[in-house]
Amino acid sequence: MNFPGETRVITLYTPVTLEGGVTLNEVRLREPLVRDRIAFSKEKGSEDEKEARMLAQLCNLSEQDIWQLTAADYAQLTDAFNVFMLPPAERPKKS
Repeated sequence: MNFPGETRVITLYTPVTLEGGVTLNEVRLREPLVRDRIAFSKEKGSEDEKEARMLAQLCNLSEQDIWQLTAADYAQLTDAFNVFMLPPAERPKKS
């Protein structure tokens, strides 16, 4: 499916090796849609678990892939997600 909107590329501080031996050095996070927020609200589990699953989906990764990230790299994803909550004109420019 082709998603409208913006994407952000996040370079990981600590690359991770995914199942199958692929090394993940960067993650592409797409702008969330309303359906992503609705799916989040319907998910089961703690707020942290629900957030991790939503971020995994927005990055086209599995939940298990997200679990392998360091806390600092996960924080980069949540920071980028929070930028998407701003109106486009107020978002910081991509570096």
